[in-house]
Amino acid sequence: TIILAIGGIIPYFLAILSGKTKPHLFSWIIWTITTYLVFIGQVQTGAGAVACNTGIVGTISLFITLITLKKGNKNITKSDKVLFGISLLSIIPWLLTKDPTVSVIILTTINVSAAVITMRKTLKHPRSENPILYSTNIFRHFLTLLAISNYNLATYIFPATLFIVNIITVIIILKPPLLFKKF
Repeated sequence: TIILAIGGIIPYFLAILSGKTKPHLFSWIIWTITTYLVFIGQVQTGAGAVACNTGIVGTISLFITLITLKKGNKNITKSDKVLFGISLLSIIPWLLTKDPTVSVIILTTINVSAAVITMRKTLKHPRSENPILYSTNIFRHFLTLLAISNYNLATYIFPATLFIVNIITVIIILKPPLLFKKF
């Protein structure tokens, strides 16, 4: 899964540098924060090697966030600001709870709200995202689900949710060409 994460991010990174992909800053900030926090929760609940994968993906997300500061999407809507604010405020219950399972559920929910920001942007500008990253993420999260050493809600919910979110994101990215395709 780590190889898939790196393999998926290379074309995404190159697409950002070439200006073909315009990641949304708010999504990547949230994904970086939540991924690192989920990493901590997974370590605490015995996720095994899956936690290592999550930590590496957190680092990759941080790298993309930094690039997005310069090369990312600058079109921030009111709904983006609301979702971003709610996402950041939702970290407070994570900090207050001593239960890693509750924390991972909260962080997974926050992560999905960040995906909604990217999905909204991609619906308006389908070519602003690269399907390769999200496609490799589908396979990566599927493998992650198989690799969990201790199945419980805290270790399972994050990769299962991201598996579904990435499928939806790929559909959103590819939908316009499919609609206009001549048979």
